Amino acid sequence: MTPKPRFRALLHDTPILVGLATGAAVLLHWSPAGAPDGGANLLWSLWLVATILACAFRAMAHADALAERFGEPLGTLILTISAITIEVAAVCAVMLGEGGDETVARDTMFSVLMIILNLLLGLALLLGGRRRTEQEFNPQSAGAYLPLLVTLGMITLVLPRFTRSEAGGWMSDPMMVFVGIASFAIYAVFLAMQTTKHRAFFAHHGASERAHDPRPAHHDTGSPWTHGVLLVLALVAVVMVAEGLAGRVHSLFGALEIPNAIGGVFIALLVLAPEGLAALRSSHHEDMQRSINILLGSALSTIGLTVPAVIAIHFLTGASAEFGLDAPYIVLLVATFLVAGLNLRGGRVNAIQGVVHLLIFAAWIATILDEASAT
Repeated sequence: MTPKPRFRALLHDTPILVGLATGAAVLLHWSPAGAPDGGANLLWSLWLVATILACAFRAMAHADALAERFGEPLGTLILTISAITIEVAAVCAVMLGEGGDETVARDTMFSVLMIILNLLLGLALLLGGRRRTEQEFNPQSAGAYLPLLVTLGMITLVLPRFTRSEAGGWMSDPMMVFVGIASFAIYAVFLAMQTTKHRAFFAHHGASERAHDPRPAHHDTGSPWTHGVLLVLALVAVVMVAEGLAGRVHSLFGALEIPNAIGGVFIALLVLAPEGLAALRSSHHEDMQRSINILLGSALSTIGLTVPAVIAIHFLTGASAEFGLDAPYIVLLVATFLVAGLNLRGGRVNAIQGVVHLLIFAAWIATILDEASAT
């Protein structure tokens, strides 16, 4: 490679370096003085948001390069596992921090599911429907993801609300052991199947879709190792800065009398930005199969990896975790699973279905605001 392309590549990845530096400032607890909604604090918060988005775009670019090298589903699996692993670390850090939050794992998992299966999937269907009336994908992929996703979601987020061994949304220790082992085992078996003899389920067999792919040819000369390291660094920067932004968003929203739950949704959106942008870009380029792989794979790994990690933390440190959702959110979760199952069962999707998913997302936000007004 000549020095000039190498210099250009370095410039392209400057946002990652800026993100890591900003994340270091966050870890050192640097922030402007003054009121949370003051001018300096507002500018710093906007800088954090811009840094997260810039790093997310670079993460998406390196994930795309890896996907081209390794093909489906290994390419998108790399992005999914990297992002979810860091998400699990962030959840555990909040649980073990000073004044640990007992509901952070539940709220994070539920927020991620609602954002992925309603907001991002809805937008992907809308973007994909701009050029074609319908977009096709391999229905075997949705048929593999959804039964596992629904089962784990119901056992983890709904069943604890109805068990009698513990009041509220808590689980007894034996129940937690069962749920943790079942979640990890099912996800491990799924990964083994996805990457071996069932790989064909997660690839679109129609040749016409790739023949009409409007993306320019990607002549990448970087090594997979380079792309992998930069992908991980970009994801680390995203989570570092997002964690620093969390408290600031809550302070700003509190000053503006906006419910803190909306701040949690905002942070979840930023953490999901790399995967979300990759999925939306794929749907824009009429690659609905990759969008489905990214979105459903991220949703499944959220439960399959977060639950065992949180339960292990409970037994190792004694930190408590409440899993069961309240009644209004159970209704929304069931509606999400039902609509996703109906829309993805045939291997063809359209923009109208995307509108339905966006409606459920809007209903979730309205429910959060309604719950906040009642307290």
